[in-house]
Amino acid sequence: MSSVKKIVLIAQDRAAFLHVAPLVSVFRKNGVFESVLVRVLTPGNRAEHDALAAAFGLSDELRTIELEPCTPVAETASLMLALERVLSELEPAFVVPGGHDSASLAGAFAAAKMGIPVVSLDAGLRSYDRAEPEEISRLVIDSVAALHFVSEHSGIYNLMNEGVADERILFVGNTAIDSLVTLMAQANQSGVLETLSLAPKKFVTVLLKPEPFGNRDLLCKVLESLAATSTVLLPGSQSPEDALVGVSGLRMIDMPGYIDLLRLLKESALVLTDSAEFEAELTVMNVPCITLRQSTARPSTVELGTNVLIDPDEAEILERATAILSGKQLKKTLIPEKWDGAASKRIAEVLERGA
Repeated sequence: MSSVKKIVLIAQDRAAFLHVAPLVSVFRKNGVFESVLVRVLTPGNRAEHDALAAAFGLSDELRTIELEPCTPVAETASLMLALERVLSELEPAFVVPGGHDSASLAGAFAAAKMGIPVVSLDAGLRSYDRAEPEEISRLVIDSVAALHFVSEHSGIYNLMNEGVADERILFVGNTAIDSLVTLMAQANQSGVLETLSLAPKKFVTVLLKPEPFGNRDLLCKVLESLAATSTVLLPGSQSPEDALVGVSGLRMIDMPGYIDLLRLLKESALVLTDSAEFEAELTVMNVPCITLRQSTARPSTVELGTNVLIDPDEAEILERATAILSGKQLKKTLIPEKWDGAASKRIAEVLERGA
């Protein structure tokens, strides 16, 4: 009797983990593949990885690679060597990079060099901003992939324009939304609002990337204006010297765990951010989002969903935010096609047919 074929999934950052975790659950249930989730741990992400693994009930499927801080090039090279050893040992039928982080890039490239078919999730997403490391990873992973599982229509058009054969492009939906469906049941039980004495839809959540925001003076003015009508919540560590500390009406808290963060996002009247991380989730939760960026790799969240892209301009930000907080609907929002929590099942059906 032949042994069950293996499939290796790779995750380093949170977004990658959330894309592959529901796939692991489906593979475990179906029994066609033995799935192995290779997670890359750094000193800063171990606790979150452990919490997410527990939330999805993952234990036996996990392999761990420890990564020490280093330059981006050294990180990718180190991960390629580490993942080569894992792939040589496991001899998987497919390798599935979870996202567009260093581990996903390294895993895709190592697998391609070893002749192992690479499966691209969220295939064809493009921000067309080459300054983003994620954009380079998206391009490279798609260029070596054997199968491209697309999460929105823009991915189909982009891949076709890049010469990918039609039969290798499969429109299945967004596996991160599968994770959202799973985790919202737990998030709805979170007591974070009671702990922070917040009323649903009576506060604005501001999420900024770890590096300092480019125009702190502009941000202070915006937050002061918003705080005049709503509680403004800023999750994340801030130093006492930070200019935002003096903003009246601003509540700064430690970054909560992901389950609590989901509850905060769901109950926010508005999310203001300079990150693209939560665009899809906020669209599905029907929470207005102002993203201080010039581009997005997920145009469906702007065309159909709740996302609005704005350059860091005080007047425009406040105009949009005021309209949202006053209850005025700027547009009718929709959930993109196949963002229904079943993308992982569709992907598994395709891969298991080829097993």
